[in-house]
Amino acid sequence: MQSLGAVLTALLAVDFGAAASRFKRNAALWGIVAVLLITAYVFALVAIALVLAEYYSPIIASVAIAVALLAVALMIVALMAVRNARDRRLVDERRRRSLLQTNLALAAATSILRKQPLIGVGTAIAVGLLLGLGKRRRRSDRR
Repeated sequence: MQSLGAVLTALLAVDFGAAASRFKRNAALWGIVAVLLITAYVFALVAIALVLAEYYSPIIASVAIAVALLAVALMIVALMAVRNARDRRLVDERRRRSLLQTNLALAAATSILRKQPLIGVGTAIAVGLLLGLGKRRRRSDRR
C-alpha cells in the first residue's frame, strides 16, 4: 500500500496539471474570440461609415462616428467615476461604523472597569498574554 501523502500528492499533481491545461486551452480560445469580436467591431464601424457616407460626405460620416464613440467612452468613464465614488462612500461608512462600535465597546469597558476594578486587572493580564508578553524565550532564541 502506498502512503497517504503519496496518494494526495499524486491527486494534487493531476488536478494542477488538468487545471493548467484547461486554463491554457481556455486562454487560447478566448484570444481567438477576442480577435473575432474586434474584427466584427471594425467591420461594423466600416459599414456604418459607408451607410453614412451615402447621405453625407465621407469626412462628416467619419467625424460623426468618432463623436459617437467619444460620447460613449465619456459616458462609461462617468459611470465608472460614479461607481467608484459610491464604493468609497460605502467603505467610509463601514469604517465609521467600525470606529463607532470600537468607541462604544471602550466606553462600556471603561464603565465596567470603574465599577469592578478586578475585572480590569484580569483583562490587562489576558491582553498581555494574548500579545505574547507572557512568553518565555527558549535558550536557543537567547543566543
